Amino acid sequence: MQVSVLKFITEKNFKKRDAAKLRGYIGNLFRENLLFHNHLEKYDFNYDLAKIQYKVINNKLAVIGIDEGAKLLAEKFLEISSFKIDGETYSDFEKSLEIKEEEFEVSDRLYSYRFENLWIALNQNNYKKFKDGKFDLDRQIQNNILEIFKGLGIWIDKKIIAKGKFTGPHKFRNKDVTMEGFAGEFVCNVKMPSYIGLGKRKSIGFGTIVREE
Repeated sequence: MQVSVLKFITEKNFKKRDAAKLRGYIGNLFRENLLFHNHLEKYDFNYDLAKIQYKVINNKLAVIGIDEGAKLLAEKFLEISSFKIDGETYSDFEKSLEIKEEEFEVSDRLYSYRFENLWIALNQNNYKKFKDGKFDLDRQIQNNILEIFKGLGIWIDKKIIAKGKFTGPHKFRNKDVTMEGFAGEFVCNVKMPSYIGLGKRKSIGFGTIVREE
């Protein structure tokens, strides 16, 4: 699986919520390319795997491209000469683009991961189950990883195993809506690249994982 990481090198430190604002700007800049924003129409959302994801990594803005998203990001990154966050335009920055072939496969060994940002594991359907103690977060990790395999068109014949230690749910505000997410770490038998996202809202940085070497 090809993964590209585009980093914007600036003196300013950004906050996690600025990832969504970066998506808004770049998504509008390349609005003819669905992968940059995942919106089919003004009020219709594409629920396929987000192959371009916006992040804040070590307080710096970044864009992650996965599979065909990696190729598209490599083609377009030179056209990104500025971006706007909270009404302020940034044009005095450097960019770095790293493109790698990463393994994404079910393995015979275990790998350790931590969540760099809150993992949104619950929706309206399973929230009540969680409150009643009938929802398995480990199983949800497995399902989230399986969604990525399906989104990439990769067929697997081995069982995904995952076991985590989580805190939460922690409440936060997103676009004037109160949401809940989990922090923590997990081990699983799938080798995944750092900085891809699991769960809901991964296109704007939630559920971002980092593999512990």
